[in-house]
Amino acid sequence: MSKNKTSKYFKYAIGEIILVVIGILIALSINNWNEKRKEALQEIDILKNLQTDLKADMEAISYQIDFKKDLIRDYLNCLEILAEKKEGTKAEIAQNLSSILQVGGVSLNRTTFNNLETTGEIRLIQNIALADSITTYYNSGYEGWESALQDYTRNITAPYFLNFDYLAQLNYEDGEGRVLNMPFKASDFKKPEKSLEDYKQNYFIINSLRQKTWNLKALVIKYQDLMLYAQNIDRSIQNYLENR
Repeated sequence: MSKNKTSKYFKYAIGEIILVVIGILIALSINNWNEKRKEALQEIDILKNLQTDLKADMEAISYQIDFKKDLIRDYLNCLEILAEKKEGTKAEIAQNLSSILQVGGVSLNRTTFNNLETTGEIRLIQNIALADSITTYYNSGYEGWESALQDYTRNITAPYFLNFDYLAQLNYEDGEGRVLNMPFKASDFKKPEKSLEDYKQNYFIINSLRQKTWNLKALVIKYQDLMLYAQNIDRSIQNYLENR
């Protein structure tokens, strides 16, 4: 009789332990499911934020490609006039060189990516190839070409041109109808302007324009590659979101 009671108690205890274990496993399973669901939602938010950043990047890159192509066209026009391959005037040269001191470039929207790197949440992107592509995009090498152009402009071109001749007057409009004009015209001063012949005989100006044109052409190629990369990542993200 005592043996039967002990056996029943033992079976009951085993049953209780099994139920507790099953309960724990179910709880862990639910917790893991909730965690994975939460991470999946975070992944979607991250990828959508990256898409927003990429679209802003593509607008900036497109603008810079067009702007740099305009500069290349202007500088090539100057070189053709200076090489006497076409007719031109000093006024035309001055107009084409009005942007000679500008050093604008592309600044990628890195907020989302930097946060992912800092927090380690880039692991939430389950598609490893996509995560690697995103990392590569934000570490592309276009900045070296930009830096070379900016350094050359600030340290070599700008000091020389500012000391050589008057710069063409630039007018700036802020989009609200307010126009900012460069104060005073060259004619307001006694020091004479340089002639077209002075430009034609100047080695520095000729070589500076050749160098900047070459650098700009290389930079445009880098921007075009960057644009293609951004477009491909944007499409990859969209495909991944639609098929996950």
